[in-house]
Amino acid sequence: MSESKDLAVSVTNAWKNYGHWYKSITVLHDINLHVPTGIIYGLLGPSGCGKTTLLRCIVGRLELNRGEIIVLGKRPGSRGHGVPGRSVGFMPQETALYKNFSISEMLHHFGRLHNMSHKDILSREEFLVSFLDLPSKSKNVSQLSGGQQRRVSLACALLQQPQLLILDEPTVGVDPLLREKIWSHLINISKTIGRLELNRGEIIVLGKRPGSRGHGVPGRSVGFMPQETALYKNFSISEMLHHFGRLHNMSRKDILSREEFLVSFLDLPSKSKNVSQLSGGQQRRVSLACALLEQPQLLILDEPTVGVDPLLREKIWSHLINISKTSKTTIIITTHYIEEARKADRVGLMRSGRMLAEDEPSLLLNKYNQTSLENVFLQLCFQDQNRFQQEISMNNTDGDKDTDIPDNIDDQNSSATSIQVSVNRTNGNVLPLDNRSRKFEKNPLIYAKRVAADYFILPHMHKIYALMLKDLTVIKRSIGFLLFQFLIPVIQVALFCLCIGREPEHIPMALYNSEAIHGFPTGNLSLQLLNKINPEQIHFTSFNEFDKAMDVVKQGHYWGAAIIQFNFTQAIKNKLLGFQTDPATLNASSLHLYLDMTNQQVSLTMQSIILNSTEVFLKEVLSSYKIDPSIADPPVIIENPLYGNIVPQFLNFAAPGMMISIIFFLAIGLTALIFVVEKKEGLLERSWIAGVTTIEVMLAHIIVKFFIQFIQIMLLLVFADFIFKVEIKGSIFLAMTLIFMQGICGMSYGLLISSVCEQEIEVMEVALGSVFPILLSSGVIWPLEGMPSVMRFLSNFTPLTHSVEAMRCIAARSIVFFDLYKQINLRHV
Repeated sequence: MSESKDLAVSVTNAWKNYGHWYKSITVLHDINLHVPTGIIYGLLGPSGCGKTTLLRCIVGRLELNRGEIIVLGKRPGSRGHGVPGRSVGFMPQETALYKNFSISEMLHHFGRLHNMSHKDILSREEFLVSFLDLPSKSKNVSQLSGGQQRRVSLACALLQQPQLLILDEPTVGVDPLLREKIWSHLINISKTIGRLELNRGEIIVLGKRPGSRGHGVPGRSVGFMPQETALYKNFSISEMLHHFGRLHNMSRKDILSREEFLVSFLDLPSKSKNVSQLSGGQQRRVSLACALLEQPQLLILDEPTVGVDPLLREKIWSHLINISKTSKTTIIITTHYIEEARKADRVGLMRSGRMLAEDEPSLLLNKYNQTSLENVFLQLCFQDQNRFQQEISMNNTDGDKDTDIPDNIDDQNSSATSIQVSVNRTNGNVLPLDNRSRKFEKNPLIYAKRVAADYFILPHMHKIYALMLKDLTVIKRSIGFLLFQFLIPVIQVALFCLCIGREPEHIPMALYNSEAIHGFPTGNLSLQLLNKINPEQIHFTSFNEFDKAMDVVKQGHYWGAAIIQFNFTQAIKNKLLGFQTDPATLNASSLHLYLDMTNQQVSLTMQSIILNSTEVFLKEVLSSYKIDPSIADPPVIIENPLYGNIVPQFLNFAAPGMMISIIFFLAIGLTALIFVVEKKEGLLERSWIAGVTTIEVMLAHIIVKFFIQFIQIMLLLVFADFIFKVEIKGSIFLAMTLIFMQGICGMSYGLLISSVCEQEIEVMEVALGSVFPILLSSGVIWPLEGMPSVMRFLSNFTPLTHSVEAMRCIAARSIVFFDLYKQINLRHV
């Protein structure tokens, strides 16, 4: 459209619904919105009318089902566009701040995201802290009040001085003076962004569709302040601003400059103060500072003055008016304070996802002959309700006939240049404006081409660097937890090696030696046999009666009873020397064992120890009578093993799989909560609008977590190999590489969980619920050969099975890299 060239934001026939099929809810009904360049546009309406959804579409966070959005001349999200990105400043309703960041850290974070120089960030920081009356920029966001957090959020939106500034209720919680100051600033600079996709219609922002290739929307061309503060609570104010400055690729000088201004302007506390220490209003101001940081072409503020005192509210408005006039910044503000919007050059009034009116405030007041915008809005709501009831009535009576509804609801004497209110049509029939599902059509070919052109973009190093610094700051704020993460693998491998795989010792066993009691007290062969059994392994307690020995076993005090008959020595001699094999001789020459077989490992250990001791005893008896002791050898010869030891240990079988499992499940814990927490606090969306892509977020997390995981793997191998003597006969480097790759797999699984879950409790349930199924089906604890054939086949698809087998090949067989694949596949044929 030709007129879109003079528009910062153009929304055409926009439809957006949530859900699918019969559960579909229509949020935007055929919205048309036009924001000329260099003005302040007030988007008004009650909660739930679709203001925030429309703003998210403009910044490229959501896609329309139908329609078009053009922001700053391009579609939001298009390649090379600054929307989302540096061209747009966005302040959401939530503060969307890192609570453990200081105000300065928040501004520097967004400055780096927008690729601002350090000098520019400092300059903007100084201005915004002063302008928004923020506390010390070193103060953490978590230490600020709610109103202060709102101001920090506004500072983040203003930081890069975007072409388009979108503020979602920026003056909530701001005192009147600061509210006036903010409005003056907005009027001085003045426009919009995009990150949802409409179901139907078109949105044009700064001349292009939001998200189109090369567009700065989302990106640096847009500053965005969401409704939530969307701040990292453990960041300081300065850290928040530097984070967003880096995201926008601002230089350090620019970030510091903007930081100084914003901290002063928004009346923020010390920039070193943590966000978590700020009040709600202060957090809102830090959020605003983040939106203002890069001085975007388009500034979107979602209720930026909520919780801001009146003086600061006026100050913010003065600044907005100033930048809209001097730097041609386009500003979109949503607010519950309808009268506050009179400072805007143009307002749009929304209700139930529909645009009721759009014009200059003064023209709206004259048109409807009212003294306040509140009354204008009330009158429009009554008209809209009457029209809604008429449409339902006509739809019920003339459903099969074409219905001609006038395109606007103005009085007959209204001027033609005033407000247009669109009516929804489908083949001439009026659609009842309810929440029933609609069939929204989208050309799949066009959509696929857009995806290929706009989203397959190489990651930007400055954004990855900014996100890495953000993650490192978060880690720095939790040193105790970081040290605990390093201790976890040490504790787990130590407990495993100390408690699992060792031979049972000091097994209590009852003994009834009838020969010693009733026969020969010394010099009999029964005592010689018992002396061959290591007392450190099996500890015998003698009983004088057979029944007592059996009773203590039945009562669970002993693991078994050993019974020796009174003529044991003579029977042994008759059997070995006289070769007597009658049943009585065979019975009397045997050691009778009555075992408690409820514990497999203990019972097998007792049997093994006694059988081996009996074999040694028989050879000694034969030797004493000058008979070749090899007669007592079994008819099976076990040669030296090809792999492993002649006496295998369960520890050497299970330890490689356990080391793989420990790193895998720790990696899940490193990443599983990332997206959920940041989504919940609005931080992730704020990063998207700053132009960050999913691959950049994941790469930054993986790179940072790599160093944590590297230390965990080193500690794990040192304790397992050198302290607990777990055999690793192969290459240590190959073992480390395999464990590290399994850690990457765990981090990927954690990111998957984090992306599909909405709440922390869901993440915990999915992560913990998947531990045992993966562990038990991967051959970590028990050989795969012990599984049913179906389960053995399914085990090939678990993330640990092949890694565990590979680790065992390295540890026990010294298999080199090129033989691993062959060995593993042969074992799974």
